[in-house]
Amino acid sequence: MTAILILISACLYGVSPILAKIAYTYGVTPLVLMTWRVTIAAALLWTVGLAFRRITPVEGRMAAALVALGATLVPAQVFSYFYALSLLPASTASVIVNTAPIHVAWMERLALGEQMARGDLVILGAIIAGALLVAGSTPQAGHTVGFMVLGGATLASAFYLVVQRRLVRDVPPLMVLAIIQASSAAVYWVAILLTGQSLTRLPLPAFAAIVTSALVATVASFLVLMALRTLAATRTAMLGMLEPVVTVVLSVLLLADRMTWPRLSGIAIVLAGITIFYWRLRQPGVVAPRASDGEGFGAL
Repeated sequence: MTAILILISACLYGVSPILAKIAYTYGVTPLVLMTWRVTIAAALLWTVGLAFRRITPVEGRMAAALVALGATLVPAQVFSYFYALSLLPASTASVIVNTAPIHVAWMERLALGEQMARGDLVILGAIIAGALLVAGSTPQAGHTVGFMVLGGATLASAFYLVVQRRLVRDVPPLMVLAIIQASSAAVYWVAILLTGQSLTRLPLPAFAAIVTSALVATVASFLVLMALRTLAATRTAMLGMLEPVVTVVLSVLLLADRMTWPRLSGIAIVLAGITIFYWRLRQPGVVAPRASDGEGFGAL
């Protein structure tokens, strides 16, 4: 049953980029999309928390750290991804950004002064090669900027996973999400006021796509948090690899995404490399990442 929750959440996360692309076709900007998306998610989280009495006090320094995180790293990370989505096919963006947990491995090894195993280095090299193959064969003009932004989003996502481990050990997951989302929403509203972009002149289909995206991401986050209570992080991450598969399939079927053999090969290499990486983590003598690794990019 727990594994089914992760598979459902992965499917929901996989739909989110498609909904964003639909909103973009109506002229919605990434900033407008993210302002509505995060505001709706924050309102939903606080409403659910209050309704089920899950809003609990958070120690002052920890609350300040979460607010700072929600006002800086998280919006920078997530906005970069959704901005890249406005420039790149959803399939490409989803596959590349889902390599973030792999970067967590070398970041933590580097921070601890440890050397990565030769097998891990080979897998990492294969994943990077596959990502470069996907990037080089993406049939969309002007995608260089998109890949630069996407690369930043991927590394920021990995760094967030590392930071998250050290900040949220003693805070209930719902409170973590609620505080971070509320802080991020405040940042987006300030940006909207400074840029003068309108939040009200949206076609109904675009607004429907944005609302659905917010609901989908929030429900997916809850399912992951529920599943992580009983499911190992490595297994969670492996099941979560269904997310980019769903995005690729829907991107081809619904958005007329042109899939060439080089792109398809690169996507297959990346997905296979990540799967093998997590399989290796389950072998005896290998320390698995903690629960936060399984939460994926879409959790926020």
